[in-house]
Amino acid sequence: MTLQGPQRTALEKAISPDRLHTYRSEAASRGCDHLDLYVWDRDTAAAAMADIAILEVAMRNAMNDALARLAGRPDWYSVELGLDDRSLKAVAKAWVEVPPARRTPGRVVAQLMFGFWRNLLEVGGHYGAGPRRQQARYETLWVREISKAFPGGRAEARTTGGQFTRAWTLGVVKEVHALRNRAAHHEPLVKGFPMPGENRRLALQQGLDACLKLSRLLDRDLAGWLSANSQLAQALTRAP
Repeated sequence: MTLQGPQRTALEKAISPDRLHTYRSEAASRGCDHLDLYVWDRDTAAAAMADIAILEVAMRNAMNDALARLAGRPDWYSVELGLDDRSLKAVAKAWVEVPPARRTPGRVVAQLMFGFWRNLLEVGGHYGAGPRRQQARYETLWVREISKAFPGGRAEARTTGGQFTRAWTLGVVKEVHALRNRAAHHEPLVKGFPMPGENRRLALQQGLDACLKLSRLLDRDLAGWLSANSQLAQALTRAP
């Protein structure tokens, strides 16, 4: 319902003219009110974050279990696994953010952000310094254990004509991560979202598809639940 009167004035005042320009332009092409579109965009961002909150925790736990198996202990971050400097810096930050009296493996791992887990699916950067500087080989981590965090990967890849590899899995996770960051940073979603470092933009439906695909990689029962309860899917049906 289109806002009227003082509430409309208040909302207009709360949003910068530059930010509203995006919505005015898109609303004109859709034939709807720009403030209705703005409110829907806000609700859609919240819906995306709600879905991704489930996926982020599920992926974190699955990959954490894989690393714990690889290290032979729950505090895998205390063992030399060949992580690159970027990953080691994230682990160090997570470690100091948990008070010593509460520093359990679960609490340390909970401090590691989505980007940390995504980065473990990359090729891997360097670690060490000087003559001891080495190239991290995340493909080795993938082959040894991390691939097992995605038990639905082979079946899902086959349905799309792909091959279940580290790079293929990274492609799925990158799309979910890009949507997450776009929504978390309050950037407009009305025209979809860009893929950082790539010359392409995804529609919100493609973002939803990526979320559902990631859920199928992780757990088919989780995928069934998300498919039936996705807040993002519901938000897309209410687009102005």
